[in-house]
Amino acid sequence: MTNLVRNLRFGFRLLAKNLGFTSVALLALTLGIGANTAIFTVVYAALLSPLPYPNPDQLVMVWSKVNGHNNSVSAGDYLDWKRQNAVFQDVVAWSSGSFSLSISGHPEAMQTRITSPGFFDMQGIPLFLGRDFVSEEGQVGKDHVLIMTNRLWRERFGSDPQIIGQQLRLNGEPYTVVGVLAAGMPDRFESPLFIPLIFKPDQITHDFH
Repeated sequence: MTNLVRNLRFGFRLLAKNLGFTSVALLALTLGIGANTAIFTVVYAALLSPLPYPNPDQLVMVWSKVNGHNNSVSAGDYLDWKRQNAVFQDVVAWSSGSFSLSISGHPEAMQTRITSPGFFDMQGIPLFLGRDFVSEEGQVGKDHVLIMTNRLWRERFGSDPQIIGQQLRLNGEPYTVVGVLAAGMPDRFESPLFIPLIFKPDQITHDFH
């Protein structure tokens, strides 16, 4: 221990004698530590960190193969897979689009995710208010309901605790609010709105992906 203290004192005396060298060395060390920390943070977030869901190791993405490449799934394939499923706890699908949300008479284009019922329940994403879509709402004529992120609820609706059951207008049509997601990870979704995915009879084919 005595030798360590003596060596440290000697090292500090040498550094104090050459402040220019000491400054350059400290700057290089600081930049090196900062760069390594930043790179590790990005790599961890993109490749190493677990998905922010309960039991993420049980979640998989299923694709169609078209010309040897992953491709979106046709409605016919999805419904067949869901009906014949004997492997997964559940199978859900989603699409997306831009919808015009009218708030106080002012329409605003908003990215919207279109999901089959059970989308949030399957992933273990909690709701702060209300509920997930139920199976009946995946049918034509019963699909005019919506779920929003907690962030949208706070920023556009003032954290109104009575939001459940209210009607909003999407693309000029009334949709009833049935759920508000819990704050956190879902607020980072590219879509702050969610509506049920439905398939009309002419959409149920195995050709259109």
